[in-house]
Amino acid sequence: MSELILSSVKEFVKREIEPLAEKVDREDYYPRELVKRMGELGYLSPLYEGLTLYDTVNIIEEIAKVSGSVALIQDAQGELVTEPIRMFGNKEQKEILDKLAKGELIGGFGLSEPCCGSDAGSIMTKAERVKDSWVINGRKMWTTQGLYADIFLIVARTGDPKLKEKTLTVFLVPRNKCITTRKIEVMGNRGTGTAEVELNDCEVGEENIVGELNGGWRVVKYALLVGRIAISAIAIGLSICAIEEAIQWSKQRELFDSKLIEKQGIQWYLAKSVANLYSIKSMIREISKYPLDKLFEIEGKISALKFVSSNVAENIIDTALQIMGGLGYAKGSKVERAFRDVRLTRIGEGTDEVQLSIINKVLMRHGIDKILNE
Repeated sequence: MSELILSSVKEFVKREIEPLAEKVDREDYYPRELVKRMGELGYLSPLYEGLTLYDTVNIIEEIAKVSGSVALIQDAQGELVTEPIRMFGNKEQKEILDKLAKGELIGGFGLSEPCCGSDAGSIMTKAERVKDSWVINGRKMWTTQGLYADIFLIVARTGDPKLKEKTLTVFLVPRNKCITTRKIEVMGNRGTGTAEVELNDCEVGEENIVGELNGGWRVVKYALLVGRIAISAIAIGLSICAIEEAIQWSKQRELFDSKLIEKQGIQWYLAKSVANLYSIKSMIREISKYPLDKLFEIEGKISALKFVSSNVAENIIDTALQIMGGLGYAKGSKVERAFRDVRLTRIGEGTDEVQLSIINKVLMRHGIDKILNE
């Protein structure tokens, strides 16, 4: 990322996101105008704007340093909705794509269901052909921005359930009377409009298919691969924010006639956190420099990144909270908010267990050299 772009992102984050961060969390406030502003400046869907994946993770990291919620909104809009349409969409979807990238339309990614989260191949939402249209029925869970979305990327079954992933198709479904949304109260990442989405006889045309009929699993997998890199960047940004607040606090805190930061135990806490941060920053820097069309080939490496970054970040933030003691546990501190926000990074875009299963699959199929040297 050029110094000019990075400087502009940092300035925008400080000027427009940081002042809203506490309000977003405290009031469960969805920052609609901020989303549109991010779109206008190209920060909402950087890949659509021609920036690289490396640029994208740096933008997300800077946002997450001040607001995990806004970073998650960016991930949902940019990587989970806009990016798969950009990669697999048709000419008829170009206008919608542009409006999503600019923040003029809000998008929601509908994959998980009450029956099935990690086992995406078992989803029950159905799309049935009726003359020249498709009629969709089903329920989706945990849809970020679902409460506010103008259009949904819905994964539905278009064939025999026994064939699992081979009969999934992705549809663009505009919000209308056939869609009902219900708010889901979540522990962290508040203000993101997390919702259950119910579809009742939603009719869409053939032109609303993203990718190919029964070829939806490739679209979903691509969205998740990009999303896992993005959510790793969120984890890194949150942990940097937490450790910075802990450092500032320990420099001010008096304890037994000296500053807290002068205690060797605290110094080791901080040093260990920075060492771990360096390791996951190195991982994401390497992976984010791969071309987008090569991501399918490094699935194991991406899963390793997500698993390690989310767990390391959670540990770093827990350490920062321990350093700050009661202040870190209290509402109003950045560490407290980050502590709640980071927990999602071990669940969203595939749980820890899913990532370990993917790593093991690659290991059993290709051996350890494939993972370490791909």
